[in-house]
Amino acid sequence: MTSFTVGLAIREKSMEPEPFWSLPLAGGSVRVPSAPAGIRARLSPEGLSAFEDRLARTPGQHLVFVVLEAAVPPAARQQDPDTVARLLDGDFTGVTDETGEQVHLPDIEGDSPVWFIPYTGQGTVEVPATIAGVHARLEGDRRAEFDAEVASTPAHLLHFTILQYATPDAVTAETDAVVAQLRANTPTARGGHGDEAVA
Repeated sequence: MTSFTVGLAIREKSMEPEPFWSLPLAGGSVRVPSAPAGIRARLSPEGLSAFEDRLARTPGQHLVFVVLEAAVPPAARQQDPDTVARLLDGDFTGVTDETGEQVHLPDIEGDSPVWFIPYTGQGTVEVPATIAGVHARLEGDRRAEFDAEVASTPAHLLHFTILQYATPDAVTAETDAVVAQLRANTPTARGGHGDEAVA
């Protein structure tokens, strides 16, 4: 069973520059891409294939680590292995986004490829937690929209993109309302506001 806690702000889509993280590495700050598109542009064909496979199969709450692992420059990994290990272990203290805000990781437990989300009046709905799972539900233009969102969304927010596109039509209106509320709120600490929905 997976516990899904909502409470992080979603980055508004606008004319912002490519999203990035500033990582506290090697005694300074290292700027790396935080969205899949930025990672894809840096990888060799072999590296890209492995990255795409992991990106497709990893539950949304862990995608931040798939992107981070691909983003950290080899030189920084050699110079500061302790900080890289801390980051990959989930301690994002000192990591900021392109706006200068502290990055907060998703507060979702478990490794299941599905999430169980309780919706008012709909009961508990099972939705895919992976990009591949959402792909299996989408076709045509909707799939292309999803792929574009995934490419440009910072990895620490990709779970929202997955949730939004994975939700069945019967509960889409409620999800849109929840997403709008999330966009309006900014977390004050890791774990967000604690509005919890438990499987």
